[in-house]
Amino acid sequence: MSDTRSRVIDAALASLVAHGYSGTTARAIAQRGGFAPGVIYYHFTDLDDLLVAALTHTCTARVRRYREVLEGVDKARPAVTALRALYQEDSDSGHVAAVQEIYAGARPGTRLAEQLATETRHWEVLAEDLLTTLLRGKPLASVVRVPVAARAAVAFYLGMETLTHLDQDRSRPTELFDQAARLATVFDRIPRVRRNRHTSRPL
Repeated sequence: MSDTRSRVIDAALASLVAHGYSGTTARAIAQRGGFAPGVIYYHFTDLDDLLVAALTHTCTARVRRYREVLEGVDKARPAVTALRALYQEDSDSGHVAAVQEIYAGARPGTRLAEQLATETRHWEVLAEDLLTTLLRGKPLASVVRVPVAARAAVAFYLGMETLTHLDQDRSRPTELFDQAARLATVFDRIPRVRRNRHTSRPL
């Protein structure tokens, strides 16, 4: 990706955070990036084309980051600790705020809405992979429908950020992760069970 194209994408994401979806015009993006509005249309067909690229860019980078950090994590308490730090990165970088604005503004049937569905699915697959790892060998694994739980986790993540954005109560995520850490400690005490033809025993 060229430096100029990257600058335009970064400016679009920054504009979404600062001005919201409706305020993210070509002029607003150009002002944030310090370039002429015409630069946008040199690299992108239209504003929707730019927002699709910006959405893909930020989500791809964040999913990669999540996978790097969570690789090898197979217990709930370390997973919650990692997810807390990753969420803070999402918040500090403006990623979650920018994506939230796109969710709020994207019209059904548009290319942007289609890309949102694709990126959401990537997050759901990430959640499925983590849940599968954490549940492996646990008695609860037989009753949890992992794809459903993964979709609920992604929806909850977005909903929590929406509420936090509306009332500016930053204690919401803190309280959530504190509660999750307490539950994770209990969950990790449940032994994994290895099943074979003759018996089952804790791992």
